[in-house]
Amino acid sequence: MRILNNNIIRIVNFIKKKLLILLIFILSGVAAVSAYTVFVITPVYSVSSTLIMKSSSEKNDDSNALTSINLLQRQVKTYLEISELPNIREEVNKSLDLTENEIKNIKSIKLTNDSGSQLLTLTIRSTDRELAERYAKQYIIDYKSFAADKIGRDDLSIVTDVVGSNNPVYPSLWKNMLISFIIFTFIGLNIIFIRFIMSDSIDSLDDLEELAGVSVLGMIPTVKEKERR
Repeated sequence: MRILNNNIIRIVNFIKKKLLILLIFILSGVAAVSAYTVFVITPVYSVSSTLIMKSSSEKNDDSNALTSINLLQRQVKTYLEISELPNIREEVNKSLDLTENEIKNIKSIKLTNDSGSQLLTLTIRSTDRELAERYAKQYIIDYKSFAADKIGRDDLSIVTDVVGSNNPVYPSLWKNMLISFIIFTFIGLNIIFIRFIMSDSIDSLDDLEELAGVSVLGMIPTVKEKERR
């Protein structure tokens, strides 16, 4: 138990001696990751709009409640599958007269129904926020038109217009800084621990007593004189 405590104390003391180097290593790593996040990674912006879908069932009595729910679920699934078709995206690209580079800037187009209700959420992500907003507005127009043409009726209405933050959703500077701080701290401590294990120097009387196996009264330091020229 005494040996274990001595080893722990030695490790702590060793870390204290290397604390400045450890801090410089960690802060340099965090600074490098932060600079990479700000100056290298292209930010991605997100905008969204909410649509509501009218139920095609006009029967609201309790006896037909289960049938209405099943019909609503199939209706939602149909609209979600329609949004995955390339036809709408091609029509939007044509309507906005987008270039190849602008099309590449559109990173994702998703229509979701996470709540299981009649609400559908359209989310557009792009490296250009203004483009994302224009794309979302035009997508809703072309999507409603395409769905109405294929299904035979227009069951979609806009609940909220296109909204989005001016701040990018990716990358997150603070998140990257926190992750890099944890990673570089872990790496730095491991390097110090490995150097401690591989070190063969004697730093205290306790180290000498542990190696010699006997009590030690003191240590006599030796100083090497520089050779005179």
